[in-house]
Amino acid sequence: MLESTGFLGLPQAELSAAQIALLPIPYEGAVSYGAGAAEGPAAIWDASTQVELWDYELGVDLESIAYHSAAPVEPVGGETGAEYLDRVGAAASALHGCGALVIGVGGDHSVTPPLLSAAIGASGVDAAAVTVVHIDAHADLRDEYEGNPNSHACAMARALDQGVRVLSIGIRSAEKKEFDRSQRDDRITTYPASLLATDAAAVERLFAEIAALRGPVYLTFDIDALETHLAPATGTPEPGGLGWWFTLDLLRRLLLDNTGVRCIGADLVEVAPQDGTSVNEFVAAKLIAKFAVLHSLGQQRR
Repeated sequence: MLESTGFLGLPQAELSAAQIALLPIPYEGAVSYGAGAAEGPAAIWDASTQVELWDYELGVDLESIAYHSAAPVEPVGGETGAEYLDRVGAAASALHGCGALVIGVGGDHSVTPPLLSAAIGASGVDAAAVTVVHIDAHADLRDEYEGNPNSHACAMARALDQGVRVLSIGIRSAEKKEFDRSQRDDRITTYPASLLATDAAAVERLFAEIAALRGPVYLTFDIDALETHLAPATGTPEPGGLGWWFTLDLLRRLLLDNTGVRCIGADLVEVAPQDGTSVNEFVAAKLIAKFAVLHSLGQQRR
C-alpha cells in the first residue's frame, strides 16, 4: 500500500513535523492520448526506494528532511471529474495547515488547478501576486478539450481563471488558439524549448526573469517537459525537450538562489510507468527529491 511506504523508503514523518507533504493523486480521468498516469504515484513511490539518499550535486543527506506521504486521493465510482478535483483541492488544503511544502504527485495535469487554489487559499495571498512557473511540453491553454473544461489540456487556462500570472518553460506544442492567447495575454510569458536550445541570449533572459521573480510562486512540472529519453512513457510525449542538467540549473535558480520568492506549493504530473523500464518513475522520484532539497536549502537562506 502506497500510504504505508515512506517516500525514499524513509520513515514516515508525522504531518505536524513534516517539511515536505506529498499528496498522491492517482487520476487520469482527463487525459487525451496515452493512459497510465493513474499508476504514476504508486510507481514513483516504489522507484523512490532506489534513489540514493546522498544528493551528489547539492551535498545534502535526504534523510535530513522530514517527509509525510498522505493517503492517495482515490477516485470513487460514479463521481464526476469535477467532483474528484474538488476532493483533490480539499485534501491539499488539509495538508497546507501543517506548514510543510505540499507537493501533489499525479496523475494527469488536470489536478493542478485545485492544487493551486488550495495553495493560494492557505497562503492568504492575492492570486494576482502569484506566479505559476509552468514547466511543460504543452501550453495547456485550451478553454475546453472534447467538451471538458477540466481536461489536462486546459490546466493553465483554469489556472489563469484564478487570476495568476504564468511563466511557461519548455513549450513545444500548442494549437493556434493557444499560441495566439499566449501572445496577447500579458499575464503569460513563454520560453519555447526550441528557443532555449538554440539561443543563448534567450536562456540568459529566462534566468534573469527567474532571478527577478518576487513573492509567491507555485511550481507545476509536467514530466513531458523533459527529453523523451527521460520520460518515454508519459501520455503525450513530445521530442525536443529540456535536458536534465538544464532543468536542475533552472530549479536551483528558482527554489534556492532566488531568496525573494516563496514557493507556496508544487506538483509533478503525467508520469506513467512502462513495462520493461523504470526510467519514468525513477526520474520523477529524483525530481521530487530535488524539489525537497532545494526548497529546504532555500528556506534556510531566507
